[in-house]
Amino acid sequence: IAMVLGMLLCAAAGAIILPPNSRWLWQRLEGNLRRQVSFAISAPLRGIRSSFESRTRDLMHQAYGLAAGKPEVQRNLLRWMFVVLEIGHAIIELRREQAILPVHPSYAEWQPWRQAIRAMGRSLIRLFIQPDPHNLARSLSAVDHAIICVQNTDEPFAPHFDTSALRRVKSYLHFIRTCLLDPQSPLAGVPSEPASVASPQGQLNAS
Repeated sequence: IAMVLGMLLCAAAGAIILPPNSRWLWQRLEGNLRRQVSFAISAPLRGIRSSFESRTRDLMHQAYGLAAGKPEVQRNLLRWMFVVLEIGHAIIELRREQAILPVHPSYAEWQPWRQAIRAMGRSLIRLFIQPDPHNLARSLSAVDHAIICVQNTDEPFAPHFDTSALRRVKSYLHFIRTCLLDPQSPLAGVPSEPASVASPQGQLNAS
């Protein structure tokens, strides 16, 4: 009996000190949700689509439940989930495209467009870890720079979508840019400002 009473007291104390709908819990889960972009950028490609999707939706489900009774918080969580899924899937497709590139100097790792995409990946990691005006501006600048580098690269194949890897790469980059500027995303409330592309830690791996 004493043991049962002790367990009940511990459970009651835990519920008071750390209630299941504590703000810090769903905020922590929201942060983990945003960090799924980092997972899309750096995790091994094998099985990444399903893993990314299931991890993101599972975190969303947990955070959404903990924010019960807070409709504004839940709406914001949904907005984060959508932007994470959209950008994450675009990144995964971008990585897969790079992983199957033909052997040709235009597609070499040292090409400016490959380096620009890696820099973009680093900027996106920083943005989704810490969403703020400076990091948003850095990411937009990095995406724009990558698009320009792709446009300035000659390709040995016909410039049609089905035959041109660079056209497909550019389409994913434009999609990521559109997501960052989407007025319905939680990033919409973060005003952009001019910034140069820097080199935060992390990279967009094709492997």
